[in-house]
Amino acid sequence: MDLKHMIGLFVLVLFDIDSVKGLSGTANEAIAKGRKWLMDQRNADWGWGTRSEAEAILALQLADGGWFDNSDPNVAVSVKQLNLDLLAALSSDSTLDKEEWYGGKLGQYICALVATCQNPQDFYGHDLVAIMEKHMNGFPRHYFNHNFAYAWGVLALCAAGVAVDDRFVQKMANDAGNYTFGIDEAAMSVIALSCVRNQADVTSAMDLGVKYILNKKKNDGSFGNEYTTSLALQAFDAVSHPDLTGLKKNAISVLLKAMGEDGSFQSISAATHVMPVLANKTYADIRVICRKGTSAPMSTTTPGQPISFTITLQSTRLSPGTTRRFTVTTNSGTSLYDAMRELEAGEVGFSFTSRQTSWGVSITSLMGVASSSKERIYWQILQSPSSPLTTTADKFHPNDGDGIIFRLVTYEGTLVG
Repeated sequence: MDLKHMIGLFVLVLFDIDSVKGLSGTANEAIAKGRKWLMDQRNADWGWGTRSEAEAILALQLADGGWFDNSDPNVAVSVKQLNLDLLAALSSDSTLDKEEWYGGKLGQYICALVATCQNPQDFYGHDLVAIMEKHMNGFPRHYFNHNFAYAWGVLALCAAGVAVDDRFVQKMANDAGNYTFGIDEAAMSVIALSCVRNQADVTSAMDLGVKYILNKKKNDGSFGNEYTTSLALQAFDAVSHPDLTGLKKNAISVLLKAMGEDGSFQSISAATHVMPVLANKTYADIRVICRKGTSAPMSTTTPGQPISFTITLQSTRLSPGTTRRFTVTTNSGTSLYDAMRELEAGEVGFSFTSRQTSWGVSITSLMGVASSSKERIYWQILQSPSSPLTTTADKFHPNDGDGIIFRLVTYEGTLVG
């Protein structure tokens, strides 16, 4: 039986959708409540716990494409915690060849970096895409031997904007219909395949995944708990089949009934999967978020108007002293990178080096003091007083009176002594 006829049979046994009044408005209200609840669950470090940062940030950004704002300190501190979590792991093992990074976690973190407009191919000198590809080439192995994790790998590579190896895509297509971990694995496979459907013909494989999920539908319209039902609905969104709309509305109504008055669910993990669904988003949408212009705040001054801001360098390796401060006068709308070039061309003794990456300009040294992946140190950029920039210097446009700080720190965030 083809997918269209199968969906038709399920539509005949749906309960009355009209009983779910104002579903769209209710979903928007639920997103707002869920976003607040999820932000309130952060710990003292402004994160959600070791290796939990990525899922939470993905949910917040997919549910509200404007959540990531690098000028908002309340957001920036959580993105910083995401980065520190990953940098701490890289400082221990630069290959991330550990069990905790194989079950889909590395894929999730790469996706979270993409969602916050960061470059996973140049993450403070580490090429996470190359590491992910190496993990994929080693499949299967102990603790990395199922397609749920494999799908996160394919999804991460696709989100990062690289051409996904045909072998990875073909493996997922060949395995369609055989799901060791049930609906969760089937749904993630469909979502990952949807991301690469312009690269290969994977329609049949995606249909097999959806058929499997449909056969597991519960009498109440759900597909299991909130976690599993949300993944199933993301798979439905991924195939974009209009006849699935009714099934989705019924399942969403079940999710909304399970939501607490304060926007809570049974766990943070459940909430992180539900919120994208309420916004009609899937994990495959990660790759387009930053293309819609969320990477940097716009200047608030009139274009062409002269502005002044300061650049402060902090490191004990600077000579003389540990702090150097420069005043920059330029035109509004000028990027930080171009302003630095203007400053270097002057007679104030300022110098820096940089390199172009696929995501923007990376600052590699200041006043002769260089970042070093061997020493695990880099020049962190902050907007005074303490908000880390989460975009590159060529994409950030300072405003009049801003204070920009370059601080030489370890991957763990400690000032280099």
